[in-house]
Amino acid sequence: MKKLVCYAGFLALLGAMPTVHAADFILVNQDAPGAGLNDLTAAAPVGGNPGMTLGEQRRLVYQFALEMYGSLLNSAVPVRVRASFASLGKNAAGNNILGQAGPTSSYMNFFNRPLPDTVYNVALANALSGAKINVGEDDINSQFTTDIDVGGQGWYYGLDGRTPKGQTNFLDVVTHEIGHGLGFTGDNAASRAVGSPSRIYNRYIRTADGLDWSAMNLAQRNAAQISDKLVWSGPQVTAEVPLKLQPELALHISAPAAAVGDNPFATADFGSAASSTAFTGNLVQATYADTGNVIHTDGCLPITNGAALAGRIALIDRGVCNFSQKTLYAQQAGAVAVIIASNKPDALAPMAAGDANVAAQITIPTVLVTQALGNQLKANLQGLVAGGIGPYADHRLAAVLTDGVDAAGHAMRHVKLYAPPGFLPGSSVSHFDQLTVPTALMAPSASATVIAQADLDLTPALFMDIGWTVNRGNLNLLDCATSVPVSSPGGLIPGANAMTNLKLCAKTSATVGDYRDCTGRYIQSRLEAKLFKPAQAQSLKMCLVGSKADAQYAAWH
Repeated sequence: MKKLVCYAGFLALLGAMPTVHAADFILVNQDAPGAGLNDLTAAAPVGGNPGMTLGEQRRLVYQFALEMYGSLLNSAVPVRVRASFASLGKNAAGNNILGQAGPTSSYMNFFNRPLPDTVYNVALANALSGAKINVGEDDINSQFTTDIDVGGQGWYYGLDGRTPKGQTNFLDVVTHEIGHGLGFTGDNAASRAVGSPSRIYNRYIRTADGLDWSAMNLAQRNAAQISDKLVWSGPQVTAEVPLKLQPELALHISAPAAAVGDNPFATADFGSAASSTAFTGNLVQATYADTGNVIHTDGCLPITNGAALAGRIALIDRGVCNFSQKTLYAQQAGAVAVIIASNKPDALAPMAAGDANVAAQITIPTVLVTQALGNQLKANLQGLVAGGIGPYADHRLAAVLTDGVDAAGHAMRHVKLYAPPGFLPGSSVSHFDQLTVPTALMAPSASATVIAQADLDLTPALFMDIGWTVNRGNLNLLDCATSVPVSSPGGLIPGANAMTNLKLCAKTSATVGDYRDCTGRYIQSRLEAKLFKPAQAQSLKMCLVGSKADAQYAAWH
């Protein structure tokens, strides 16, 4: 149970600022013997994960995420993270809940707090105060679903980011959920009364027209959290937006005149990539007739207007059956691409296949568009033409809204927060928008474009905004300095990745010789992937020889 404690004057007698110290993260295994993190089911090593049982692979992935955060964040107080597996069911949108996490408690008015009367997640409060406030307690509670390990879908436990289609990257989800526990957590309109102390996260929420969350009344907050126009105003994230986010892509409709425009879309995790070429051409609504000769447009049975559809883009309504099934029927009828129109006013999110066997047969691309656009397209089917995919005419950045100008007269561009028209408990407000390009680690739905072991995008910047000290210096291997930055603006974490992999090598190597071989293979793989510059790789190699390697192996094994 989360709790809020006011700790006015805590540790005031110490009178000293906390010492900068790379954080230690401790995994607190909550699973019963033989279950979850202790599952003894045999497993073959995969994607750099050497675990030999399902439970061992899960623990190694979890520890990998903790080591990354430990290298990235500074705290003199260890962060204790509870972890377990359970059946988590589905969210309000009908999607599997992959994981959930949050702080075990929250504090305000503790020693060395940056802002008075402001609520901080306990791990951050401990880091800022320099001492353990919640003595004898854990700091973050996390759970992950067992539901998707059924039917051949399941988690991918590799550490290389090469997730097979139909699986979900466990490292990405663990890294995401720990992020919530560390402070990427906002209050919704109903969870904290107007006028009561604000959570530090909420102090940086505002509407696109400049109204701060703290200045809103209850009606304004209720409206804002379903407006699709909430933004993050923190200075560090705002400064790094141009470094990270790419121009937002739109689906162009070029005819007839009543339907012309640039439109948002979401992609699918099945079929081919959504290219401009595939989505250039005539649109035809896919239909079939049921036994009563009633015409349907949801694509859930074999298409019967194949002659009109062949070589064209199929327009299909969402609903009743899996996205992949609709696309397969359209493909079998001769369509070269599919546009699925949403049947609800929710914000767009990537489409999951729903059926891996069906998805494996799909070779054409599919996109999802809003209910409003779908209605517009269906009202203008005569001469309906798509003009491809490309940047918006105004060259906007993905999932960024402009909010006036700064003191120098420059446009202020803030990244959107997730605030869909239908409020989703646990998702709304406490995530970056799903349509950032590339998809953000802290978006509400998992995405194949997230590669958490190498790139945390805007997450470290948000941590800096709420008070964490993020390590952006060069990596030290014990007392040996390298030229590899632990992290850099924009979210790349080459040094944190290196430290995490070297510790994994030490933990899983039988001898120091095996450790040297493992680290050598790691450095070579990073060089080949062009994630290290030659000089950086050489500086790592110089720290992994002789007595230096002996000391590392002894410290980390």
